[in-house]
Amino acid sequence: MAGREPVGIASARPGLAASAAVALAYGVVLPVLPTVVASSPSPARAIAELMAVYSAAMVVTAPIWVRVCRQLPAHLLVRFSLLGQAAAMIMLLWSSETTVLLLARGLQGIFAGAALPALQTAASRAAGSEGDRSQRLSDLTRAALVGSLFGPGVGGVVAADDSLVGPVLVGAAVLVLAAAAQRPATGSATIVVAGPGSPTRHRDVVVLLLLAALAAAAMSVYEVGLATQGGADGLSARELGFMFTGCGVVMLLAQSLVFRPRHDPLRAFNWVAPSFVATAAGLALLAWLGGRWPGALGLVLVAAGSGVLQPALVYWTSRAAGAAEATSLGWRASFTGAGQALGSLAGGFAFAVTLAGKIVLATLLLILLAAAMLALARRRAPAGLPLSVSTQER
Repeated sequence: MAGREPVGIASARPGLAASAAVALAYGVVLPVLPTVVASSPSPARAIAELMAVYSAAMVVTAPIWVRVCRQLPAHLLVRFSLLGQAAAMIMLLWSSETTVLLLARGLQGIFAGAALPALQTAASRAAGSEGDRSQRLSDLTRAALVGSLFGPGVGGVVAADDSLVGPVLVGAAVLVLAAAAQRPATGSATIVVAGPGSPTRHRDVVVLLLLAALAAAAMSVYEVGLATQGGADGLSARELGFMFTGCGVVMLLAQSLVFRPRHDPLRAFNWVAPSFVATAAGLALLAWLGGRWPGALGLVLVAAGSGVLQPALVYWTSRAAGAAEATSLGWRASFTGAGQALGSLAGGFAFAVTLAGKIVLATLLLILLAAAMLALARRRAPAGLPLSVSTQER
């Protein structure tokens, strides 16, 4: 494969900091949302909408940001994204009306859509081998997990009187600090470098995008379910934050076990099918049994599955995309955003004790099991590759 030029990020650390900051800023307000919308006619629906609008905004804007990537230096695009998210978070303090909260979360999602494809493309193009590429992409996901891990917990701790002020100020400060850390790489002008590349496997890319969207939808259903049931059980913002933090711990441990240094990316894909099965089982436990111990076991299963799915799927999307890597990763951000938005809305129904809720949940579980069967069938060639991927230097 032809050598690649630098791609606009001076080192891995600023990119990891940006990935963690975006995830923390998303999750730091989650423990307070049930209290903020408690007076609305349907708190579960309001929570679902506030989580869905963030992802829906990314759906529309992620492919557009890919075009900007071709013209704007990477560090400037990421910095712009982080500062825009910080400004949007401050808007959450303007009013507690649902319309204003939806507008602020939507703007936050728009700016977040600029960072993720840029960071993933930069990490992929800086790699020296396929194993290195998989490791760098999983490191970005791991950094996001760290942000997700601390976000809800910190938000629950600083939420005095269940107010948004503390969480918003913490999230905005982290975003500004991460923006200040972004530095240009020597001799680099843009993220996307024109030049020869491997052909794009369009069918493989589509399959992997759909699997990523489904994984994101399942995680969003779980987040809404956890927030809804926690509010119904009378959990405080701090207790709910620690539950989300526990989910992040499990995700981080699962990913660290599968994506060890110098791992084989093809073997990592073998965990995709079991992860979909674990996610389905966890959702079923949380929705149908409830209670402390079934809920805890459901949390472990969903979190472990999600911790493996996204890094495995993002690597293979990058691999199958070939020369269209940046565009495909932009579409991946859009697809996962769509999955998150639909999952958040579905979560408002799935955990309701109604016939419609049971049908929605049962349908999601069946789709997850079908995805597991598809991943199992493709485990020997997830992106058109009949043989193991070499981790030697390219």
